[in-house]
Amino acid sequence: MWTRKGWFYLGLAIVSGLLGLATRSVFLLALTAFLLTGLSVLVFFTRLHKVVSSREVSSEKIFEDGEVEIRLNLINKGGRTGFLELRDKLPSQLEITKGTNYLIVDLKAEESLALKYSVKAPIRGIFEVGPVTLRAQDPFTIFYKELMLDVVDHLTVFPIVYDIKDIPIRSRAPKLYPGASKVKQPGPGSEFFLIRDYSPGDPFKSINWKAYAKTGKLLVNEKEREAVSDITIMVDARASSATGTDGKNSLLYAARAAATLANYFLKRRDSVGLVVYGEKLLMIKQGQGQKQLFEILTALANAQARGSLPLQGVVDVGAPYFPKRSPVILLTSMDSDPTLIKAVSHMRTLEFDVSIIAPNSIDFELMARSRIEPGIEHTMPYEVLRLERDVMIQDLRGYGARVIDWDPKVPLVAALLAASQQLSKR
Repeated sequence: MWTRKGWFYLGLAIVSGLLGLATRSVFLLALTAFLLTGLSVLVFFTRLHKVVSSREVSSEKIFEDGEVEIRLNLINKGGRTGFLELRDKLPSQLEITKGTNYLIVDLKAEESLALKYSVKAPIRGIFEVGPVTLRAQDPFTIFYKELMLDVVDHLTVFPIVYDIKDIPIRSRAPKLYPGASKVKQPGPGSEFFLIRDYSPGDPFKSINWKAYAKTGKLLVNEKEREAVSDITIMVDARASSATGTDGKNSLLYAARAAATLANYFLKRRDSVGLVVYGEKLLMIKQGQGQKQLFEILTALANAQARGSLPLQGVVDVGAPYFPKRSPVILLTSMDSDPTLIKAVSHMRTLEFDVSIIAPNSIDFELMARSRIEPGIEHTMPYEVLRLERDVMIQDLRGYGARVIDWDPKVPLVAALLAASQQLSKR
C-alpha cells in the first residue's frame, strides 16, 4: 500500500513527465524516469515474513477500576523483518497504566519478543483485546504492508460492588430452609427473640419457668424466625439509559447498584433473580451462592443500552415467574416509557413489593453538556423535565411503590443508605 510520501512522489513523477513532454525538457523526462524506476524497485523491499504471536492475560475477569497485565509473545519464523511496527489493538474504554501496546522492532530469523503492558478498566463491559497489527515499510517509507494476526482475548469487567450494612427489604412470604438467615420476626428458629404471655396450644417446653417463678404468670420464650426471601432485581437497559457519557450514565449506575444489592442479598442467604430488559429480555431465575452472583455480574457486564422494550411487556412476560408477594427492585431512569406507571400498578395489584431506584438522567445529560454550555441547567426545557419527573414519582408512590430519586452526584453507598432509612420508616 502507498504512504502519503509515496503518493507525493508518484504525483511528482506524473507532473514532471507531463511538463517534460510539453516543454521537451530532457531534465524533467529524466527526473520522471528516475522517480518511476525508484518507485518500482522499492516495492520489492517491502515484505512481511511469517510472525507467530500469542497473548497471556493475568486475569480475564476483573471488577471496575481493576488492572490486568498483558504479555504479547512474538516469534519470527521467516527472514529478518527490518523495521516492523507492532500494535496490540485495545478498545478505547481501557487505559494503559504501564508499558505500551505499540513498538517498532527489528526481528531476526527465529528471534522472539515479549511485549508487556498493564491496562486499567474504569467501566464495566466485555472488551476485546486484539487483534495484533503488524506493519512493514521500505527504507524510504514509500510503501507499506500490513498483516493482522487474529489473536483475540476477551476481558470481562464486572460492575464494582460496594459494601452496605442493611437494606430492610424482605419477602412477605419467606421460605424456611435449613441454615437460613434471621428476619427479625418471631417464629421457628434457634436464637432467643422475646418473651410473651402464654397462649393455649403453645409447646410446654417453651414455657420460661424462671420467669414464672418471679412473676407468677406463664410466659413463653419466642425464637427469632429464620427464613430466606426471594428477591427480583430489574435493570432498565433501553437505549434511553445511555443518556450522558460513557463513564456517567443511568445504565452504568444501575448496573453498579444491581451488583451491590445482589451481593448483599446473596450474603444474607436470600434467593436473588435478575431481569435485564432493553433490546431483548434476559431473565436469570432465583438462586443462591457464589455461582448465582457470578451469573448476575456477567449479565450486568454484558448489558448494553439498546432497544425500547416497554416495562409493561416485561411484566406481562416475567411476572408469572416471579415468586409470589416477593420484593421487586426496579432500577430505571424512568425515561421514554409510557407504560411505567401501568406496569408498576400491575405489579402492586399482584401483591409484589415494588421499590424503584431511579438514577436521574436529567443530571447525567446536564453533566455532559455543562462544559460546552455553562448555565444550561437553569433553562426552561430542563425545568419542565424536572417537574414531569417529580409528578411521575408522586404518581408511582401513590400506587404504593417506594421511589428513591438518585442524584448521580451522590455516591452509591450514600444513596443506598438513604434508601435504607426511607424503607425502614415505612
